[in-house]
Amino acid sequence: MSDTLREKLQDVHKGLESLNDTAIVSRTSGAEDNLDVAEAYAVQRELRKKFGKMSTAELGEALDIQAGRETGKQASADILNRLATANPNISKLLDSSGGAALIRQDLEPILYSLFVKRFPMFDRLRKEPANGLVHAFNQQTAYGDAVFQTETGTVTDDNNTYARQTTNVAVLATRRGITLKQQFALTGGGSPFNGLSAELAGGVTAIAHKLQKQVFQGNATVTSGAGATTELGAYDANGFDGLRKLLGSAAGQGIIATKGTAAYLATINSAVASVLDNGGNPSAIVCSPTDYAGLVNELTSLVRYNAPASDEVAGATFGQVVTAAGALPILAVAGDAIGSYTVTSPTTANYRDMYIIDEDTWSMPYLGADSITTLEIPVGVNGALSKLYIMYVMFGLANKAPQFNAKVRVTV
Repeated sequence: MSDTLREKLQDVHKGLESLNDTAIVSRTSGAEDNLDVAEAYAVQRELRKKFGKMSTAELGEALDIQAGRETGKQASADILNRLATANPNISKLLDSSGGAALIRQDLEPILYSLFVKRFPMFDRLRKEPANGLVHAFNQQTAYGDAVFQTETGTVTDDNNTYARQTTNVAVLATRRGITLKQQFALTGGGSPFNGLSAELAGGVTAIAHKLQKQVFQGNATVTSGAGATTELGAYDANGFDGLRKLLGSAAGQGIIATKGTAAYLATINSAVASVLDNGGNPSAIVCSPTDYAGLVNELTSLVRYNAPASDEVAGATFGQVVTAAGALPILAVAGDAIGSYTVTSPTTANYRDMYIIDEDTWSMPYLGADSITTLEIPVGVNGALSKLYIMYVMFGLANKAPQFNAKVRVTV
């Protein structure tokens, strides 16, 4: 381990250990308990910032060290009950004969930092506590009006128009671990490979991939005509609806622009103008790496730049696009999260979406915690000589004003 990383870990170690001193409590707890939780969350967020500045390699080393520490706190009955209800495999592990699980809150800041490096948009979306197993929210469909009046006139009543909407709060979990034999063999053989840390990092990647894909392609409400290659997306009652469906033609509320043979920049500007005309305030452009490359290649031919010095890197990059709404950052979503689909009307065509979003109109309702929670199942609890970790999140996706967002269909 490098001296620099050692110094960083010394700085945050006490904070990591303190997270396990505060149990997660329910909303019915007294004021004193809630104060302790608030303090723990403040420490947690400060640690997230510190770990967020580390590279992926440094985070991996930090996880190697912290995952091997003997620390944790017994899970509250509330969390165990919810997990057992959601997943029968978890229920078998946590029944009365299975022993006690430990919440490893000290791993959360490290795993969170690894998570957002794989799913950057997650960090940009606002998190809010869910108000039930299914989160109910008001979706604004119109913002009302205001009236010029005389000096002594009576102010006219008006209000926003809302539609009541819901989103499922999905439970997404994975169980990871290694056998005691493997752990001893790696340690005894002097191997630099840390099997437990690698499994935890793999669990982060798996959850990030699945959650990111659900945010963009999710469909938990419509079965007829659904499928992975349709605009509705593949149906999964245990998930939640994503951007492709929520801003799609079936929803009938978002703005849809088709790029066709037009330039990326022209289509983006047109979509941004439509959002502004509706009263929205777009704040980001979300697209696949393919469309990011297409946009950059289109702009590169229009940019003049001097040849770099020998110690500089050649090329031009574009992290944002200047529009009528100002400079909007371009967020390229790696992997198969955005995907493609087929539309049959008015003509059959294959599309891949780009999204012009007003981030203030989106939120991710959560239950339990606003990040990955890790339960440690001690060796021998399930009758096997293995050390297991259950990693889970509970999230939904709420779109508070679809008319303030747009999607651009790019022909595949």
